[in-house]
Amino acid sequence: MKKRKISILLLSRIKDDELGFFTETIALFLFLFLLLANLSCEKEGKIGSKSKTNSPPVITSVNVLPEMPDRESDLNLIIQSNDPNGDSIIYRYQWIKNDEDIVGENKNTYKPEDLKKGDIVQVRIIPSDGKEEGKPFLSAPVKILNAPPVIEEVWIEPKMPTAKENLRAFEKSVDADGDPIYFTYQWEKNGVVSLDERKEILEQGRFKKGDTITVTMVPDDREIIGVPKKSAPVTILNSAPIIGSSPPFSIDGTKYIYQVKASDPDDDTVTFSLKSGPKGMKIDQKIGLIQWEIQKEDKGTHPIEIEVRDNEGAASFQRYTLVVEVR
Repeated sequence: MKKRKISILLLSRIKDDELGFFTETIALFLFLFLLLANLSCEKEGKIGSKSKTNSPPVITSVNVLPEMPDRESDLNLIIQSNDPNGDSIIYRYQWIKNDEDIVGENKNTYKPEDLKKGDIVQVRIIPSDGKEEGKPFLSAPVKILNAPPVIEEVWIEPKMPTAKENLRAFEKSVDADGDPIYFTYQWEKNGVVSLDERKEILEQGRFKKGDTITVTMVPDDREIIGVPKKSAPVTILNSAPIIGSSPPFSIDGTKYIYQVKASDPDDDTVTFSLKSGPKGMKIDQKIGLIQWEIQKEDKGTHPIEIEVRDNEGAASFQRYTLVVEVR
């Protein structure tokens, strides 16, 4: 603007001195030259000013979390970046496995289910402010580590056990890396870790009626130990008496005697009864002694059924056929 004013002033002074036409022409030419030069400078200044108004964003650091991932981990990113002009920044992502781009993995998170332990993972990030892209940034590599085995469920069978049965621990488990899984066992009785059994089977004799039993299993793939898993409790139920004697199946004479022997796993009191048998046959309810005086008309076969019942109502039966020969 100052150059334009100087040109006008110069032209005015030339006219005041009443110079000739030639002089006025030169002055006018000089004025137009200075005016065009001034406009050109202003335009260049605007262009130069505009080109210097935007600078691309810059990424200063990228951290992949967690730092020690396995195939079950969700990989996330912490990005440190800045834009010299204060513009908002958007990013383009490309996850990389063992120095090769993973097709389709271009989000800010990644679940490496299709990888295996030992694979090396990185991510390449390109920042942009919507006008220009900044320089790509490659994260530091992270290694996919061994995943621990996982027990999904633990249970005990039989589900309604008695004191005369062995208990067995069962599980449903998985290892993300396909490694074989080994287990350790800790049996508990009535909420107290009082059983030193470390096997999958808890043998009868280690518990009694009314006890509550649980088992805790710990998975191990020989590289890492997984999280323990505890079963639901089972309660030891009442057991039926056990008949341990065998009857004589035939008799040649006039008297039949059979001592029924029975025991109860829970040490309950038992009683004996004769559910079926020939006329005149009797059994002692307390001691289980069967006696029968045989008559001539008793010759032949006779079905017999003996019941032994404990004081909680659990019962066992012995059934057989007696052959009588009378001479």
